[in-house]
Amino acid sequence: MSRKKPNKFIKAAAVFAGILLILISAFVWQTNYAKTEILTHPASDGTHKLIIYMIGNPDWPFGSTHCRFDLFEGNKRIIKYFFNISDDGANADDDNFKITEGSGGITVAVYGSEQGTETYILNYDGTVTK
Repeated sequence: MSRKKPNKFIKAAAVFAGILLILISAFVWQTNYAKTEILTHPASDGTHKLIIYMIGNPDWPFGSTHCRFDLFEGNKRIIKYFFNISDDGANADDDNFKITEGSGGITVAVYGSEQGTETYILNYDGTVTK
């Protein structure tokens, strides 16, 4: 007894479903998880570096923008801190941030059109004070 080979329609449908799955996965990754570097600030002490990322795209429509602080001491990340910016669904850019340095850490003021100024102190001991 011989087996029937799948017909061309089933093969085409499987290829189409595979391509559709790849496109949907890429869309979900880009809108929710893709990391876009907004700015890098090397600290004046020469050992620390702050990188600010936007994570994914802002919530649609006119929602929060998801971001993250990464503070490094040398090559070791000592802070990974997620936060949101309420800026009418706009992408984050360097105008949303003002960075100042102190002896014990880096202070970041975060601005958005729909929020008051949020201030975060990223301490060199690995803690975050809001």
